[in-house]
Amino acid sequence: MKFEIVAATNNEHKLIEIRAILEPHNIHVYSLKDLNIHVEVDEDGKTYKENAIKKANEIAKYTSLPVMSDDSGIEIEALDNAPGIYSARYAESLGGYPNAFKLIEQACKEKNNYKALFNCDIALVNVESEPLIFEGRVPGTISKDIAGSNGFGFDPVFISDEVGKTNASLSFEEKNVYSARSKALHKLIDYLISKNLAK
Repeated sequence: MKFEIVAATNNEHKLIEIRAILEPHNIHVYSLKDLNIHVEVDEDGKTYKENAIKKANEIAKYTSLPVMSDDSGIEIEALDNAPGIYSARYAESLGGYPNAFKLIEQACKEKNNYKALFNCDIALVNVESEPLIFEGRVPGTISKDIAGSNGFGFDPVFISDEVGKTNASLSFEEKNVYSARSKALHKLIDYLISKNLAK
């Protein structure tokens, strides 16, 4: 019997990644749309963990199934580790990702520091009495050029130290191994396997 879980996201790109990683382990992933849940959660937490837990708990009000939610962001040393949890909103405030990429590259060039860190925290609720947290951290650098078309968000300008090319230049299979979200998801899988809930 499959372990059933709800992914608390309306982001189709994210959903595709989550399903590709979890479903081979006998984990069936429902989207919010699958369950006819139409909720937008205000992400007003101070950390990735707080935002992930808040989103998961909000969706858990509408289902008894286990719910997972993630919050992710990029921290850039030249921007004093901003934008962090505000990554998506940061790009929106600048009129979109292309404008954000230009300003980020300029800041990195001025400070001669291209170091960055991609973060992802996943919260899982409706399994234990308290929310479970799984963290993914990927150190890397900001690319001087936009590269790749296989990602979204900051993927075209983040180069993972592990693979030496932007996240958006990775194949779908590579991204599902090396991205911060994939690293957090594999920790979630390990937990479910330890509980005999996945294989």
